[in-house]
Amino acid sequence: MAFMKKKRKKKKQKKIEMVANKLTKEQREFLDYKDVGTLRRFMSEQGRILGRKRSGCDAQGQRSLARAIKHARHMALLPFVE
Repeated sequence: MAFMKKKRKKKKQKKIEMVANKLTKEQREFLDYKDVGTLRRFMSEQGRILGRKRSGCDAQGQRSLARAIKHARHMALLPFVE
């Protein structure tokens, strides 16, 4: 029949893997675009910036982290895409 509703299957929620080492207050204050090793920890394999849930940063730390990653990309220290 035309008006029969289809049953939707529920999708399983994926568990979020968090980055092991979060940014401390000292690291957040002195986060620099030249520190490529630290910035790479907060990027995915494809080169995308990890979200707050996965990176474990607060809002202010996430903003400074994103700003530093974008600056490093423009200075050609980090790739835009892997």
